[in-house]
Amino acid sequence: MSEEEEDDYMSLKFLEGAQEFESKRQETYSERRKKQLRLQQEKAYIKPRAQLEQEEREKGLQTSVDESNKGMKMLMKMGFKKGMGLGQGGIVEPIKVDLKAGRSGIGMESELRKRAREEEEEEARKRVDIDPENYRLIMAQKAKDQQYTRYITAAVSICEKLDEENEVKSNILWTLKPIQPAAEEEEEEEEKEKEKEEEELETEEKEPIYPEELVEKLKSLSLEQQLEALVSYLRETYHYCFWCRAKYNDKEDLDSNCPGTEEDDH
Repeated sequence: MSEEEEDDYMSLKFLEGAQEFESKRQETYSERRKKQLRLQQEKAYIKPRAQLEQEEREKGLQTSVDESNKGMKMLMKMGFKKGMGLGQGGIVEPIKVDLKAGRSGIGMESELRKRAREEEEEEARKRVDIDPENYRLIMAQKAKDQQYTRYITAAVSICEKLDEENEVKSNILWTLKPIQPAAEEEEEEEEKEKEKEEEELETEEKEPIYPEELVEKLKSLSLEQQLEALVSYLRETYHYCFWCRAKYNDKEDLDSNCPGTEEDDH
């Protein structure tokens, strides 16, 4: 067979032949059954009310008002023609419906968008003003301080528990416990109540009050130094390792079984 007589496999001849074969081919029983079941499911499917309302609304908005409409008849009697705007420079297309979701008041969504935009602008302004390297250092230090604060809170709680078990009524290290921001108001109210109780119960025994200068000096230490003071107190007084979360029998047991005094040792 010469090259001229060979069929061109890139022509539409084969595609047309395949389509003709597909149209003549009889469907198998399983194909007919699947098609029948699919049609039954489509007929039996009941659309949700919200979907039906949306479809009717879109259909109504896409359908222009015809001449049979009473309002259109009145406008046409006054000289209005299709395609014209209402009044001088009036709109031709109707105002699009923006369906409101939720129960917030009218205008609340635009207000929320405005606030979000202002917050984004403020964040962008801060990023521009702060050097990227300094910003990373600030965020790293902030995360480190938050971790130290959590450690100090836990260490003070352990210190209070062990002191109470050993009948220690007061410890200046208890004053290092951080005050949570949400509990500041409650703390103020508790202080006022304590003051009243102290005035009323003058004859009763009072807890030892530490000099304000000493407390301020202790609190002026860095968070790392405050934690170090608490960890040292627990080790030396109760043979308790804050990093092991364990209490040892004695100093010898602590020194031989505890990996070290620092977090990195554990």
